[in-house]
Amino acid sequence: MMRRLLLCAALLPALGGCASWFEGEAAYQPTPLKPLQAAAGPKVLWQASVPDADRGLFSPFIEQGKLWVAGSNGKIQQLDAQTGKTLHTLDVKQALVAGVAVEDGLAFVGNDRGELLAVSAADGKLVWKQTLTSLLAEAPQVAGQVLIVRAGDGRVSGFDVKTGRQVWTQWQAQPPLTVRATTPQIKVEGSDVLLVGEAAGKVAAYAAERGDQLWQSVVANARGASELERVTDVVSQPMFDGRRVCAVAYQGRVACFDSRGGQQLWARDLSSSRGLVSDGKTVFVTAEDGAIWAFDADSGRNLWKQDDFRYRNVSAPVTLGDKLLVIDGEGYAHLLSSLDGRIVGRSSLKVNGTVPRPLVSGDVAYVLDNHGNLSALTK
Repeated sequence: MMRRLLLCAALLPALGGCASWFEGEAAYQPTPLKPLQAAAGPKVLWQASVPDADRGLFSPFIEQGKLWVAGSNGKIQQLDAQTGKTLHTLDVKQALVAGVAVEDGLAFVGNDRGELLAVSAADGKLVWKQTLTSLLAEAPQVAGQVLIVRAGDGRVSGFDVKTGRQVWTQWQAQPPLTVRATTPQIKVEGSDVLLVGEAAGKVAAYAAERGDQLWQSVVANARGASELERVTDVVSQPMFDGRRVCAVAYQGRVACFDSRGGQQLWARDLSSSRGLVSDGKTVFVTAEDGAIWAFDADSGRNLWKQDDFRYRNVSAPVTLGDKLLVIDGEGYAHLLSSLDGRIVGRSSLKVNGTVPRPLVSGDVAYVLDNHGNLSALTK
């Protein structure tokens, strides 16, 4: 089934006023998987369960060989990233909606009252809290000594990690209809630059420490006669490959920009709310129908297209060594050749339904589905 998209009229601080669209494209059946010969990997290292991590907003966070995960029940777990063994559990005794990030002995999460919490990573005691303009829309991210969060009303803000003091905030006017998806839209690069996918088909770069906008560019312009047809939002993380910033818009295009000034280098028509990744030579995109596309990072020339995953509810792609990894909605992890898109490996996971972009650290990918099933894979 295609991922559920919520189109909300003028996103409100209370996150109300939403209508549910695209519950699934019943007319399209998932493409049956073809048998593989001499398939190798991906290897499942371990699998675990994260109670009440029932939405894509509870993406895992890795720090110094430890994997941190949170759930709506208020529990924050620290796991050994190599074995999946639970090392430590914190209980903030509040209902959570997003998290977790960890820095300087503090764990950061958002509760269901629109508050940003910093708790001790040792015992879970509250260190500071800040009231936001609406609920967190994704897990916080750390840029040096600044904690960066995106709220449901589209506001992106930076807070001092140690004190919770608000350092800066940015807000862009929202169009009448926007796509709300359960994937992150902000991406910290290094400790000094923040990339943001925005409504109305825009992508922007900010100075993470001060919040100054460095540049803003258009990925795709709205087209069509109705408001619904004109919804063109960047609802997945932009990617930086060392030279370029690339992003993809729902009902729009995939495009790459010069990282210094935001000048468009190339663009191709393609709709995606899933996301993309780049290895510096090639940009890989999961299209809205589940097909995987590969474009030359310099020119935008289409290199290959893999249609075997159409309508299989496929995740954003990630690079795993010299291979490409995607997870489908039936719990299969697929390895693809980055050169030609050929499927070279397949494994079955304890995974069900929509899977946000896997977290990659070194040669291991961590997959957390919307039912709290957590898996560690390597090629």
